[in-house]
Amino acid sequence: MTRFSRVLALVAICATAAFAVDTLPVAAPAAAEPSHAKEIVGSLLGLVLGLVQFAVGLGIAAFAINKGLQVVSKLLGGLDIWAEVAKKNIAVALLAAGAVISYTRVIGSGIDSMTKSLGSLAGGDWSAGVVGLIAGIVNLIVAITVASFAITVTFKVMDKLTKGIDEKAELSGGNIAIGALYCGILIGVSGLVASGVAGIGIGLGEFLHAIAKLFI
Repeated sequence: MTRFSRVLALVAICATAAFAVDTLPVAAPAAAEPSHAKEIVGSLLGLVLGLVQFAVGLGIAAFAINKGLQVVSKLLGGLDIWAEVAKKNIAVALLAAGAVISYTRVIGSGIDSMTKSLGSLAGGDWSAGVVGLIAGIVNLIVAITVASFAITVTFKVMDKLTKGIDEKAELSGGNIAIGALYCGILIGVSGLVASGVAGIGIGLGEFLHAIAKLFI
């Protein structure tokens, strides 16, 4: 996560630079050329931030895979996911796949909030772009937190509904039905949670934009 923190710091620096340039006083007579130059700089900055976002996405992908499997393993009493996969346990493989897809879908909704801000930067509306970028970063942090929570809650609820079933024993024994069921449930729940995270991102962006108007 050290590299991930550095990348987020780089995004914040770029955003601060864009905000500073946007608030610089502009000479009144020169209308066309400064505006055109501003659009070029904005598009280049959007491209740089897009590349940074791509790097963030790759880093988060590796984190999501590892974290998703860790959460599932912990909830199943320390079940060794990779050891079961090596034994060609399809049930555990299905469960692991569902957990990873669930985790990445929720986090992906957070990354999408950052993507929308890049359009504003590329169009020269740097104030809106910076505000949207900050909201996107906060929303990404929320998504990462919510992803683990969603998987945990799903397992807790299913454990209450299936009191007569020992999930760990069934999965270790290769019960494909249990693995497929949990896989589908995790993916389904992740879609709903991702929509909720996206809603938080929209609300947060509108709030920060309203606050920014007080100072710009």
